[in-house]
Amino acid sequence: MGRWEPNARGRLARAALVLSAEKGYENTTVAEIAAVAGVTERTFYRYFVDKADALFPDNTQLLTLLATAVGDARRAGDRPFDAALAAVRQLAGYASQEPERPRLMAQVIPTVPALVGRDLVRQRQIVGAVSRALVDDGVPTIDAQLAAETALGVWRVAVTEWARESAVGSLLDIVNTTAAVARAVAGA
Repeated sequence: MGRWEPNARGRLARAALVLSAEKGYENTTVAEIAAVAGVTERTFYRYFVDKADALFPDNTQLLTLLATAVGDARRAGDRPFDAALAAVRQLAGYASQEPERPRLMAQVIPTVPALVGRDLVRQRQIVGAVSRALVDDGVPTIDAQLAAETALGVWRVAVTEWARESAVGSLLDIVNTTAAVARAVAGA
């Protein structure tokens, strides 16, 4: 096993997710994750605090991308909700770079309460980044918060739909369809 092989972090994160989906999160050990990734257990702990940490990569770069998408959409004249949806579309594009990941996450997370909690923290970070970008652009706080929360609701429903075996279309297609349904339900 090479200690310094490239992309060990990515291989570990993927192994943690795939094994958790196959065997169940509770039945997956750090030793198994490390073995599948081709590294030592010690290397695992260089990158991650625990198994849950391996399933939730650092969102710092993603949050910046989402805020930028909001700013770009606002400069193009989009209303707050449409700008928040631009961030969700950016999120769909980001997730589509590794399409198996959101599907596996949708399979694993709901089965483990601790992971549900961690996912809620991640969702709060996304809402915070989107709403701050809107507020920074002059949108009133309550409007920004509602736009961000609603857009994230569109994301959650779209990912659930997309993760189903029978889902047809790309994640972005399903986000767009879900956004249209949300508008219809709201009467907008």
